[in-house]
Amino acid sequence: MYKNINKNFLIVALIFVISIIVLNIYGCNKSDSNVVAEIENEKITQDELNKELNNRYGMEVLQDLITEKLILLEAKKKNITVSDQEINQELEKVALNMGGMDKLKEQLKNRGVSFDDYKQKLKMDLLLRKLIISELSEDEIKVFYENNKQGLPLVEVSFIMVPDKNLADSIIKSLKNGGDFTKLAETYSQDPISKDTKGYVGYLARYDISRNSPTFKTLEDAIFKNPQKGKIIGPIEVDYNKQKLYYIVKYHNVLSTYEEVKPKIQELLAQQKVQEYIQKLRKNANIKIHYGQEEKK
Repeated sequence: MYKNINKNFLIVALIFVISIIVLNIYGCNKSDSNVVAEIENEKITQDELNKELNNRYGMEVLQDLITEKLILLEAKKKNITVSDQEINQELEKVALNMGGMDKLKEQLKNRGVSFDDYKQKLKMDLLLRKLIISELSEDEIKVFYENNKQGLPLVEVSFIMVPDKNLADSIIKSLKNGGDFTKLAETYSQDPISKDTKGYVGYLARYDISRNSPTFKTLEDAIFKNPQKGKIIGPIEVDYNKQKLYYIVKYHNVLSTYEEVKPKIQELLAQQKVQEYIQKLRKNANIKIHYGQEEKK
């Protein structure tokens, strides 16, 4: 229920980034005669590429830019800002969910997105989140809490999973002697959920695991039996497909009370209301689109 909040906001931010990529191509200052590709004796020019991109993505990019302007105007009106510290904190959260800052930068590079452009669009994402949260009522948050408190506490955890009891015992021994959980997870863990994130799973509510995988109820029961921040438990034996798996769990944080859980509820509600809020901004704004009018004449 509470998992992957940061990942979902990453997706929203990346949608905005697309507009920057395309506009950077459109806004190229090189001559129209600049050749971008050659096939045998045939050439493709920058002008041809720009025209094709404009035909395919022009309206989509324009709509994204309109949304961005609406968010900025609303934030200015409500005096809502995002600091560099908040951006860096959000970057660290996203990087943690993706296996580290290097992996985040690698994924952005593979998408052709610069790190600075991503940071700018992450700022827009945070502004949008703050705007939505500013309109959430205390009653709305409390109703969500009451309807979902059976899933508490929320635990922020990392996993190491190995299919060998002796190896699991060896890892536990290493951890007791000061071993680094992240490095051990990166080296040994075979957990499909977290092996690419150095063991980090994120926040789990009670029943998140068993609802999706009833076989792992043993693991869930152990995690929620007596969660304590900073504690490491295991190995927890799980029978799966006629084989035994051994889990070692580290607690990063445990949230139980309304005040502790409230920020997570706000994030989740904001995530659910993104499209609704953007539609409201568009409905209340005076928007005139002139794009494509010349082509229609």
